[in-house]
Amino acid sequence: MSDPNPGVCLTFDDFFVDNWFAALPILKKHEARVTFCVSHLQRATQNQLKLLSDIQNAGHEIGYHTRTHPKLNQYIEDKGLESWIANEIDLGVREHKAAGFTATSFASPFHSFTKQSLELTCKRFEIVRAKGPRSAAKDLSARVYRNLGEKKAVHNIGSIDFQHPVQGGWHWLDKILNTIAETSGVGIFTGHDIRRKKIGQGFYCSHSQLDRFLNEVKSRELKFYTLTEFSRSV
Repeated sequence: MSDPNPGVCLTFDDFFVDNWFAALPILKKHEARVTFCVSHLQRATQNQLKLLSDIQNAGHEIGYHTRTHPKLNQYIEDKGLESWIANEIDLGVREHKAAGFTATSFASPFHSFTKQSLELTCKRFEIVRAKGPRSAAKDLSARVYRNLGEKKAVHNIGSIDFQHPVQGGWHWLDKILNTIAETSGVGIFTGHDIRRKKIGQGFYCSHSQLDRFLNEVKSRELKFYTLTEFSRSV
């Protein structure tokens, strides 16, 4: 398969279902498809399940993010890797599929993984999002992908939680997007909640910040991919 068109994969983690749904008009305005990496699906109400289904039907991906969002190393120390795979991966994937979500992509909570956990998750999913964006500054171009390689793991290049103090700001985002455009690959971004307005610090962006970021992506003629779309394009 040929190299993918230059673009971005935007991922939003955890379980902010109502706020994600409220942001759909902004994504539609920019023809942006994104991946919502869902944890705690077993706690979802019927209305939340319906909203997630509506999000999926709007062209977005419902990815997988474990059942209870545990800290990996502490979980392995307490219960072992086999228990993590059985209860946080395999059981949760079955729940997602039973609810109508394919769970073909996986995002590691806290961007945490071991060599063994990465190997096992890469066998179960088409693509695995691993390292967080904080370490990307060492070599941005190394976080721009034109293929997945055998392990099928990708690392984040940037954060779109604009209200978090370590996000980096717009100048840093411009540098990242320019690097993606110049190297003709795909960059992976991580976010969490999407709120209507800015109210203090946190793991979120506002509607206006998301709208501005999507404009920046489109101004560079970058394509929007879900995680699984990207994995199938290379």
